[in-house]
Amino acid sequence: MKIPESVVMEAWDRSRGRCECRSVRHNHPNIKCDRQLVWENRDNENSRGCWKIRLKPHDGPVSADMCEVLCCECYHLKRLKQG
Repeated sequence: MKIPESVVMEAWDRSRGRCECRSVRHNHPNIKCDRQLVWENRDNENSRGCWKIRLKPHDGPVSADMCEVLCCECYHLKRLKQG
């Protein structure tokens, strides 16, 4: 499902440009990954600060509350069902 750009921007603003992953299986140094991300490097796997938007399972309309801003590493770990 395509996430509207306005929703992506709202989620990005909420994240303050940092990875929102809280999976305990990812061995973050803190409770949250909190890796610094770069807006221009969305979906650009070969760039520092790469990030992706992930839609959480939900019912109803898409909103920023249903999305996570994740660094590429955490995004791929979640896709592999590791957390």
